[in-house]
Amino acid sequence: MTKKIFTVNKSIAFLAAAAVLTFSACKKEKHDDHDHDHENENEEITTVKLTFTNAATPAEKVIATWKDMDGAGGNAPQITPINLKANTTYLLATELLDERKNPADTVTHEIAEEADEHRLFHLFFVNANAPVTDSVTTAATVRPLDKDTKNLPIGLDVQVATKAAFKGYLRMVVRHQPTGKDGSYAPGSSDAQAEFPVEIK
Repeated sequence: MTKKIFTVNKSIAFLAAAAVLTFSACKKEKHDDHDHDHENENEEITTVKLTFTNAATPAEKVIATWKDMDGAGGNAPQITPINLKANTTYLLATELLDERKNPADTVTHEIAEEADEHRLFHLFFVNANAPVTDSVTTAATVRPLDKDTKNLPIGLDVQVATKAAFKGYLRMVVRHQPTGKDGSYAPGSSDAQAEFPVEIK
């Protein structure tokens, strides 16, 4: 399936540091019974939602969102900081939504349907906007729980095991990897990227 990418870049000041979010969405292509292509309009992602569920106490949830209902050039998006407990295991689910539609369009479904071409990463950083090579493992261990048809991780559902106290950033990246997906970050390009302030204590 051929993808066309539309990207919007935005930088937001948050607690004197930049929390950066970049979005683009794969164009959907559907095939009818006569094997003709029908292309829908590009998805407009207004919201990313991260839900952390305490594995030991499922009723305890931490929900963080980034939301921009009027798109690039309008009002600044709203970002919820993430506060987690140290030495705790969480189950993390990621949702990408277009809330301009009624009902809201869950773009996550498209990623799940095309799992062989996508991989989500959840990376911790000490500094905002740091290069991917600066991601750290001292904050938490992240382990994908879902697999594609080739037994490679998808990352829509992951286990996050926090370690000691930490203050920095959590970056969620959706990598579009139509060719060469091997479980690593390198192949392909980014469909969506969100960086949240995070504190573990």
